[in-house]
Amino acid sequence: MASTRRFGTFEGVFTPTILTILGAIMYLRLGWVVGNAGFGGALVIILLAKLVTVTTGLAMASMASNIKIGAGGSYAIISRSMGLEVGGAVGIPLYFSQSLGAAMYIVGFTEAWMAIYPEYNALVVGFAVLTGLLIISLISAKVAMKLQYIIMALITASLVSLFLGNGDGSGQIIIWGSFEKASFWVVFAIFFPAVTGIEAGAAMSGDLRDPKKSLSVGILSAIAISFVVYIAIAFWLDHLASPSDLRNDYTIMIKLAKWQWIVVAAILGATLSSALGSLVGGPRTLMALGQHKVIPFGQFFGYQSKNGEPRIATLVTGLIVGICLIFGDLNTIAPLLTMFFLITYGTINLVVFIEKKIGIASYRPSFDIPLFIPLIGALWCTIAMFLINPIFAGVAIVVIIIIYAWQVRLGHKAPWGDVRAGIFTAIAEWAIRIASLLPQSAKTWKPNIMVPVEDPLYWQKRMSFIRDIVFPKGSIRVFSVNVLHHSVREKISTLVDQIFHQKIQEDSALSEEKLERDLESLINPLKDEGILTASTVIEANHFLEGISIITQSLRGMPLPPNTMFLSMSNDPHKNDRLKELISISVREEMGIIVLRRHVEKGFGNEKVINLWLRSGSPNRNLTILTALQLERNWDGTIRLIRIVKDQSEVNRAKVGLRQIVHRGRLPIDAERLILVGEFNDQLKKCPQADLNIFGMPKAFNPDLMTQITKGCDTACLFIKDSGEESALV
Repeated sequence: MASTRRFGTFEGVFTPTILTILGAIMYLRLGWVVGNAGFGGALVIILLAKLVTVTTGLAMASMASNIKIGAGGSYAIISRSMGLEVGGAVGIPLYFSQSLGAAMYIVGFTEAWMAIYPEYNALVVGFAVLTGLLIISLISAKVAMKLQYIIMALITASLVSLFLGNGDGSGQIIIWGSFEKASFWVVFAIFFPAVTGIEAGAAMSGDLRDPKKSLSVGILSAIAISFVVYIAIAFWLDHLASPSDLRNDYTIMIKLAKWQWIVVAAILGATLSSALGSLVGGPRTLMALGQHKVIPFGQFFGYQSKNGEPRIATLVTGLIVGICLIFGDLNTIAPLLTMFFLITYGTINLVVFIEKKIGIASYRPSFDIPLFIPLIGALWCTIAMFLINPIFAGVAIVVIIIIYAWQVRLGHKAPWGDVRAGIFTAIAEWAIRIASLLPQSAKTWKPNIMVPVEDPLYWQKRMSFIRDIVFPKGSIRVFSVNVLHHSVREKISTLVDQIFHQKIQEDSALSEEKLERDLESLINPLKDEGILTASTVIEANHFLEGISIITQSLRGMPLPPNTMFLSMSNDPHKNDRLKELISISVREEMGIIVLRRHVEKGFGNEKVINLWLRSGSPNRNLTILTALQLERNWDGTIRLIRIVKDQSEVNRAKVGLRQIVHRGRLPIDAERLILVGEFNDQLKKCPQADLNIFGMPKAFNPDLMTQITKGCDTACLFIKDSGEESALV
């Protein structure tokens, strides 16, 4: 059930954002920050914290002006750009950070309450507040939003009261503090949640009338105003009170104000408002995670009431907040919150940087930002994480990687597109450009095979064999030709002929569609194994013409195929076509592999490979490389065979094979066999194997190749080098 979009910019984004920023940390920890860091140190901390939210706020505004954002705030932005897997990996920690945020604000309220009424039990106060806020959240987000205006008035009055206060005259402006209670980065980590209020506004994205406008205007204006307020308060606190009082009294702002009761009311109201904002926003993130089935029991967590409220998600969030209240205090919760938010904000900046950098046409935000802004945001979030706590930062990144791997295994299918394919395409294009500038050599060779297919059904058993030649890093391009009805087309001259021609074209189109489906079915098992595989059907007047066209085309493109794989038919009438295909491959300077499959045995047990190597063979490189690929993927063995005419040549042949094994780094258990006599005689005497590999005759001789196959009584490969391969490098 879709939530109704009923909030505008001021009510739905600006107010929850500014109230969360001007919340518990400002009232209860900003004085402590100034006491440790001095005004200059506090200014640096505020600037560094705001650097994160300014860049992230600008990135959010840019992304909001480019895509339709649904429920879930930051999670929605990330998942719609990088896919549900990345969205889930970041969204789950984000949800927990929002729950931790609610706990932190309730702890802040409790601290302020205990300063006034120390006789109360802190845990009882905390759970009483949580219960009240949950009731409001369960009734309606609209009720929660209405309470914000009262709290905003209180905060405004409290700031006036503070700036009218005189203090005790012990204060002085200190440029850099002693950091007596904590180091610079620990102080930063405790302060940082003060500026994370942008998530309170972003989380309402699914309930806004105009998310594109509201998120941009609301978040950025709240960041700007709160920045001025924080600088002014830091200066005034350093001016009114001593560093010792600021460090040791969390409620110093109450004592310094002219009308203390207003500040007390504002603290209580601000912490309640911030907690309420988290209890309203957090469940909406959980609801979005559930609706997209990113988490288990998605239908349960994704439930919405008739008025669009995520009530089950709200109750679950309340349970998590309650657990946090039992085990944490403000100083413990704040650094954890900082780490989770830094991960989320860094990812948002990274998303915008990537989309802008790869230059995809779909990235056309009406609010555009320079490339350096999200880059700085992403880098600074990452650096800050490790400066604050490198161990916890590393653990957090590992957790996200684990969640991502889990999400990938779930096999999500989002109802929208994302930019992941564009990212990898951009990386591939960059790599191709770099590779094109570098000299090519045999060291970079790997099997990139072209397979011309006339009948896909004929190739089903052969395709698994081709897989064993290229797996795991090679590639396969399968292509076929849809032959045009040229003779019919030439005769069309009358209306009847035109109608008949249209029928022929329709039949041809149907034939092409079926051919494409059959090719796709042929290569899908290889794709499932992660092998780079593609299929293509082109139209041509006859099969050989189509093969010639596509071969020339692919050879002129980046990452061209280097080997043509052909199959020798039992029908001798097809030998002329095979000869033409070999001529095309030679013309395009490609390696050639011709298979003659045994009709009955197939490839036998796929274990033993006889590799025939004659002295000075021009085809030994591709034959060795092919044999090695098959040996690895079959978990088989290679037997090297050489034939010599008489006994006097045996020792020399042994030395030659030994050198090939050594220089070619062939398996040490590869058997070496020297046969003495004529080729035809020894062919029948050689030990049995599942496959025999030969160099191709200099001139195509189908009769000889058929004779050899019958003599071996196995499947045979006949291979011709292109000159680009080397088994000895």
